Amino acid sequence: MPITPAQFLENVESLISLPDICSRVNQMADDPTSNAKDIADVVGQDPSLTAQVLRIANSSYYGFPSRVDTITRAISVIGTQDLRNLVLSASVINVFSASKNELIDIQRYWAHSLFTGFVARQLSRSTTAKVLDKERFFVAGLLHDVGQLAFSIKAPEMMRIILHRAKAGVEPFYKVEELVFGLGHCELGEELLKKWQLPASLQAVAAYHHEPEKAKDHLLEVYIVHIANAVAHQVNISGLGTRERVSISDQAWKITGLTEQHVVSAVEKAKLEFLNSMPAFISYSKAGNQ
Repeated sequence: MPITPAQFLENVESLISLPDICSRVNQMADDPTSNAKDIADVVGQDPSLTAQVLRIANSSYYGFPSRVDTITRAISVIGTQDLRNLVLSASVINVFSASKNELIDIQRYWAHSLFTGFVARQLSRSTTAKVLDKERFFVAGLLHDVGQLAFSIKAPEMMRIILHRAKAGVEPFYKVEELVFGLGHCELGEELLKKWQLPASLQAVAAYHHEPEKAKDHLLEVYIVHIANAVAHQVNISGLGTRERVSISDQAWKITGLTEQHVVSAVEKAKLEFLNSMPAFISYSKAGNQ
């Protein structure tokens, strides 16, 4: 009987778990009785996380004219929801970068994930749909391949085989996973984000970014990250170092209302964000494979 994502990720908390501070901030962001000082006090319990969040807030990712020097100030200028997204993004990067991983170049992996997030964020500004929270597209892009890291940590020998075959370039990586193991990073990513109690939209993106036609909900997020992921591969920013051609679904243009010109413009803007902001996201990481 094939293994299920839930079975594969049993006891995953011992290897991959979000810090308690991240969970508390996530809950407080939805609690109308929590104020900026309450949230700042919680984040401030982790000095390294505080420094990382402030560094991102002061990077060109936001481009504020004056320096943001406290978490309370960050909340006042970017809002509680954006702060939650920053804490989540920084926490996930740090959790996986601190895990020993000899198979995946963690800097390359985060380069792909961050670039996908930057492109998705830019594309959300051009879609014909009304988007109130553009930052969620960045987070969705950042986390879309998180199942790959879970796979490599829990089953390194199997991942080694999959990587070797994928680098031959005959089949897309996610297809190689299914052929070799019967389970792929898309299902694992969805299950991991579910274990972390993250929003259903992030789970859907992790599950369907390669095959968006299978998604039933959160179609805008799924299709925009689908486009952003494909573009990242096309400009040769690949998380696992494999060179594969990732095509864009014909449905993507209809669902999002985007055009190829929108994508070209988004990529150019994302490249600038990538060059100027990436160190703010990963410079405090303690990569286990370095």
